[in-house]
Amino acid sequence: MLFSVYSFVINAAGSASFQAWIYNPSIAASGGALAAITHQGSGNGYHIQGFFAQAALGSGNYLYGIKSSTYNSTALTTGRSYGVYGQAGNATSGYNYGIYGYILGTNNGAAVFGTTSGDVILSQKWAGYFKGNTKVEGTLWVNSTSYTSDEKFKTNISSLESSETISNILKINPVKYNLKQFEVYATGGDTLKVSNYYDESSQLFVKARFGVIAQELQKIYPDLVYTDGEGNLGVDYIELVPILIKAVQVQQRNIEALEKRINQLSGK
Repeated sequence: MLFSVYSFVINAAGSASFQAWIYNPSIAASGGALAAITHQGSGNGYHIQGFFAQAALGSGNYLYGIKSSTYNSTALTTGRSYGVYGQAGNATSGYNYGIYGYILGTNNGAAVFGTTSGDVILSQKWAGYFKGNTKVEGTLWVNSTSYTSDEKFKTNISSLESSETISNILKINPVKYNLKQFEVYATGGDTLKVSNYYDESSQLFVKARFGVIAQELQKIYPDLVYTDGEGNLGVDYIELVPILIKAVQVQQRNIEALEKRINQLSGK
């Protein structure tokens, strides 16, 4: 064990920049791990860490820069659990990140990875990758969207029936609506807190919305309606697009047939 006159040190010479420095160069044959807790400080352009952890890569090993777990083998009905909890604020506007992920190097992976079913081999570099149901409460802003539609992922492929498509399209009831406000309940210690679910000043709540009623569509296209864990119904609007395309194709053929008939009658 090595000691320093200016900080708490284990297995290293230490540094005046850190209150504590722990280093183990022999934790793996190919590298080591270190953890450091730094002092509060001020400066211009310095990288000052509240806590810094690093693991050197080793062949065949599972390395964790920071590993945190809050788990009980028995499901509980009290308390809250946060594997990693990050807060940030009041630094330069635009540069406050509660959790920051940055993928380095040339190998594929994800800066932020979430899964409900274990590891996934990634075929490119992603800023974020989620395997499992993902829910966004609010407006999702994207520059472009792409949906998996490669033929190799599909089976039981068949064309839509023209007559059935037109008939079903006429049954769908498009509606205009606004979101309904409702209250949510949460406990903070021994206090029951009640708050509104939606921010009533947000565009999501203020603006009129357009869509269909899931219960109505379920009677026509049950495969386009999904149910979440609370029993709420959701509509896959993207899957309505091929149905609308088919309806337009059928109508266009009918229009062309009518035009041909009109031309024939006009010629006579």
